[in-house]
Amino acid sequence: MRITFGLHLDGEQGWRPAHRLGEPVLGPLGLLDLLETQLGLLRAECPLPERVTQYRECLRRLDAPARFYHASFGIDPVGTAATLLSWRDIWQLHGWSGECARGAGARIADLAAVEVAARELLVPSIGERLARVAGSLRTRPVQVECLELADPQTVFPRRWQEVLAQLPVREAAACQPAADPGTVLGKLQRALRAAHDGVKSEEKIAWADDGSLRVVRAETALVAARWLAHELTTSQKDVALVAGERRTLLDVTLDAADVARQGFQDPSPLAPALQLLPLALALVWEPLDVHALLQFLAHPVGPVPGYARQRLAEVVAEFPGIGGPRWRAAVGELLQRHPQRAAELRQALASWVEHARYGPGQGAPIAMLLQRSRAIRAYFSARLVGADANRAAAAATGAAQAGAVTAALEAFAARGESTLARAELEALVAQCMARGAPNSALHAQVGRVPSVSDPGALLESFDRVIWWQMGAPALPPHYPWSARELASLAEAGVALPPLAEVLQRRSEDALRPVLKARRQLVLVLPPQGAEVHPLWQEIQWLAAGVQPVALENILAADAGSGLPPLVHAPLPRRRRWWTLPRTVQIPARPRESYSSLDVFLNAPHQWVLQYAARLSPSNLLGVADTNRLYGNLAHRLIERFFRMPGALALGEDARQAWFAREFAAVVAEEGAVLRLPGRRGDCERLRHAVQEAIAVLQRQFVAAGVEAVEPERALAGRFRGGELEGVADLVVRKRSGESAIVDMKWSGGNHYRERLVEDRHLQLLVYAQLLQQETGAWPGVAYFILEAARLLALDERFFPAASAVPSRATESLELLWERFIAAWQWRRSQLDAGAIEVAVEGIEPTPESTAPAAALAPEALRADYDDYRWLAGWED
Repeated sequence: MRITFGLHLDGEQGWRPAHRLGEPVLGPLGLLDLLETQLGLLRAECPLPERVTQYRECLRRLDAPARFYHASFGIDPVGTAATLLSWRDIWQLHGWSGECARGAGARIADLAAVEVAARELLVPSIGERLARVAGSLRTRPVQVECLELADPQTVFPRRWQEVLAQLPVREAAACQPAADPGTVLGKLQRALRAAHDGVKSEEKIAWADDGSLRVVRAETALVAARWLAHELTTSQKDVALVAGERRTLLDVTLDAADVARQGFQDPSPLAPALQLLPLALALVWEPLDVHALLQFLAHPVGPVPGYARQRLAEVVAEFPGIGGPRWRAAVGELLQRHPQRAAELRQALASWVEHARYGPGQGAPIAMLLQRSRAIRAYFSARLVGADANRAAAAATGAAQAGAVTAALEAFAARGESTLARAELEALVAQCMARGAPNSALHAQVGRVPSVSDPGALLESFDRVIWWQMGAPALPPHYPWSARELASLAEAGVALPPLAEVLQRRSEDALRPVLKARRQLVLVLPPQGAEVHPLWQEIQWLAAGVQPVALENILAADAGSGLPPLVHAPLPRRRRWWTLPRTVQIPARPRESYSSLDVFLNAPHQWVLQYAARLSPSNLLGVADTNRLYGNLAHRLIERFFRMPGALALGEDARQAWFAREFAAVVAEEGAVLRLPGRRGDCERLRHAVQEAIAVLQRQFVAAGVEAVEPERALAGRFRGGELEGVADLVVRKRSGESAIVDMKWSGGNHYRERLVEDRHLQLLVYAQLLQQETGAWPGVAYFILEAARLLALDERFFPAASAVPSRATESLELLWERFIAAWQWRRSQLDAGAIEVAVEGIEPTPESTAPAAALAPEALRADYDDYRWLAGWED
């Protein structure tokens, strides 16, 4: 067997496809696996999280106040174990045998002491596996005829050098220029080779556009990807591609242009399959993380049945919590709609949502965490077989993650541990998703060109080499050990390469794409402002006059010769009126409410987009909070209070005792976001405000002689446009039969006072009209500002203790209703004629925007409440 072996070749394809039976190209992981197989040293694969768990136990056994890691280990055992295990594995790879030189620092001495336990409990690292391979090679041959190195043997870690010393190795030859020395590319290659060999020349290479060197740049990576897709469409003969950055974007663009995908995979921890387990585990803690709950329910995959997740997520977004009236109603609705799956839904909710939770300090039972992780593993495992290969691959990713977490938790349980702290659990899960997962839909396709993500993996010369997005490489991190510790490690046999040598080798690897190009080198630089590879700076210094060409100019010049023209599509201009075609009619809705009538009268374009076009924003973008949440919670508490028998006569002590009990329950059920860390101040301010609001409402109603209060009173009736409905916050009635409607608002006392003064209280007017249709008499109306505990009424006839806000026009509700009907008819006639007014700020009204004298004049609605403002057109 003739093997080509290099440090950067795992997962790469920097060589031409060929029949390679008996001549594999391998990287470190590939060769280690092959040698262990031939030597009979294979063992079951151990995931990193399980090794971290094992090393955590090693550290625990040797832990003592004098150990250097004692304090960190006490706070974050898993994170500390992961860090120290990475140190140990690096040392082992570079020759450490677990011994400690005399006089070594405390950190090295402590880790050397931990090795006593590690030899018993820890699955071997790559360095240890290599040491076993090297030992076996001394007595047992393998079927390797020649091992041709792609990198100098001296750059391999010490454990690899020990293995290579037992094999028939052919040293790597220095990478030499491949282009014609008479071309600009050939001259540049030789100048770069000489410079990296230490021979620098002061002479510049005269730039000539002979086609051997092309340097291009686009304003965006997407434009560069589209250009490269066209380049690969026209010619793929003897081309190699180097793509270090934005590889996924390039593959997606190639796919869209019907060019074979390269199979570049940028692992991401945001893969949907990797999100499910962390979300499920986040729900075990008290207080409930409603943000995690919303994400868990809104996730595209999950163990709660799909038909229920969306509906329950909508409830959580509006009323963040579990167990409230809206939650129970939604669950009941789902059970009634799917009776044959009722048991499945109840079991899923009990297992994943409506369960006991645990304080972060006390920790969660490992048995419960294991049950959860095993259930997620089983959920994904059941989806491994199916017609959709991409979904099966995604399920395999989720199953692997859940399996790794399960194995680690089982290791904890096997050692007799019963609970796990929140910090440890989160660190453990982070270890299982550190690398992320590739996009299974972007696998390589037949017809791909040889391509690499690491410049050092390009093995062969090609007529044309394209370096896509030639950005700055990631620099090697500094060693986390002091100079004294590095010296002690060297005495103990750890041959860590100096960072200067690592950087020099990286620089040598970066030369390969340039030196391997025979006829043409194409450098696609990242957009202006992004950091560029240092090699480009060398090229600029050596080749006088070389400058990147704007790809936008190339695309414009080539538009008529193969590339499709990019036609400018301007955004719609803003205009005050939209006109419908004559063939399009928007009929009246069979049923309206205050909210729909408000936008119909004041912003017709919103009414058309929301109710006729049925466009609506997502209601799952986040949980309700601040004023919206506070108003919902206050409404719920006041509703509960006045539904209680004898609420109007309840004494202060009894009322406060009731409030303390009910406030905690309502916040837990519908405002759990206020129980999260950092929200105690907000919760206490809400507590004080709502408690005072209930007391003031009770006093106001008693002073007015109210004998009955109906919270959340459903109202229904008719108006000129059809049926009309609404729900009044509070309908109160005196012994005399007089009634009044109170609409509660969280804040905005000055705003709602002004509405009463200007006869703009349309919501109260609509509700009053509906109640008048029911009782035959117009009720009194008032606003109650919850935050300020203030009742605002038009006069003091019904509420003698209210703040009277007389209307300037002093019109009765009956006359005001007639003016509203005239305004509705005016808007309806415009819509019937195909005219839709776009009443937004910044567009001047026209004469047609003025309502008839007998009608309510429209008012400008707040722009931040307009979900459709971006559809109203754009300015220049």
